[in-house]
Amino acid sequence: MLKKEALLLIPNVLKVFLENGQIKSFTFDGRTTVKDVMVTLQDRLSLRHIEHFALVLEYSSPEQSHRFLLLQDKQPLAHVVQRTHYHGMRCLFRVSFFPKDPVELLRRDPAAFEYLYIQVGPGSWWCLWPTPLPRLCPVVAALRWQWPVPVAV
Repeated sequence: MLKKEALLLIPNVLKVFLENGQIKSFTFDGRTTVKDVMVTLQDRLSLRHIEHFALVLEYSSPEQSHRFLLLQDKQPLAHVVQRTHYHGMRCLFRVSFFPKDPVELLRRDPAAFEYLYIQVGPGSWWCLWPTPLPRLCPVVAALRWQWPVPVAV
């Protein structure tokens, strides 16, 4: 039986885990970069603005809690996979930095705001972190009252 968490199960196919539980698969070659995957995700998720998001590798070990490795846009996927020990790793599409003005993101791209909200909204793991992240949770919670975002379960 195959583990769904494995980074690479089929040669030259990368699985990207999304916050809504979906898994998107991408075939790649020696020229495919992280940016290529980001642009494809932008299209598949109907996002207009992805500057707040990035692909990250998530891994955990018995000695440490979850760790995230931010992937650079110009990195070739083949290079990422070759240099990484993929045991227990997953590739995720995550918020890389919080927008200065979440309301502006909501106006410009409601779909991107919804994806951000799923990751940092009330009840998410971001709100469990020590300062300064808890200050972001009330901002996102206030936005929820202004514009209710349906959260996929």
